[in-house]
Amino acid sequence: MPEELAREKFACPACGAEAIWNPAKQALVCPFCGTTSPAKLDTGTGGIIEHDLVTALRGITDDKRGWQTEKRYVKCQSCQAISVLDPQRQAQRCDFCGSAQLIPYEQTKDAFRPESLLPFKVTEDKARDGIRTWYGRLWLAPNKLKHSALTDTVKGIYLPYWTFDAKVDAAWTAEAGFYYYTTESYTDSSGRSQTRQIQHVRWESASGQL
Repeated sequence: MPEELAREKFACPACGAEAIWNPAKQALVCPFCGTTSPAKLDTGTGGIIEHDLVTALRGITDDKRGWQTEKRYVKCQSCQAISVLDPQRQAQRCDFCGSAQLIPYEQTKDAFRPESLLPFKVTEDKARDGIRTWYGRLWLAPNKLKHSALTDTVKGIYLPYWTFDAKVDAAWTAEAGFYYYTTESYTDSSGRSQTRQIQHVRWESASGQL
């Protein structure tokens, strides 16, 4: 979107500070004065548009790269993830694996600017509570896990995703099992004759084309 529209959408209408997405209210809320922005999430026209990968990569021009604002990159020495931060933020741990082994990272070329994004649906507090509840249901986990886990450091991050379609021609072979039953006679504990159905499996070779 144009830079002017982006400024108008994310600026607090009361104090001019940057409004932040609030998952609980599903709206942009100013972290300083608490004002809810009049900008609303348009759920009526959010259709998904698929782009051919090769065509899209070749068609992305340099003016569609970069964040149009100053950013800082750090790379985790443990999981190799690259995080994009605001210049004033000092990252202490990797947002992906929690490692403190972060080093500055220089992009060889600016990253693709996202065409759209899906906003968070769960607040950080609910995410922490959900993790703690999950810890409590782990039967074989050590008791100190739920106390030692760094749930206080949980915070939301945006992840890029791509979808891929494929046409596959595959031949398969297998052993297919089919149930069949036979009737068996027996004498119960009272000495009476009874019959019962016994299940068996008949194995046959199977094959096909997908």
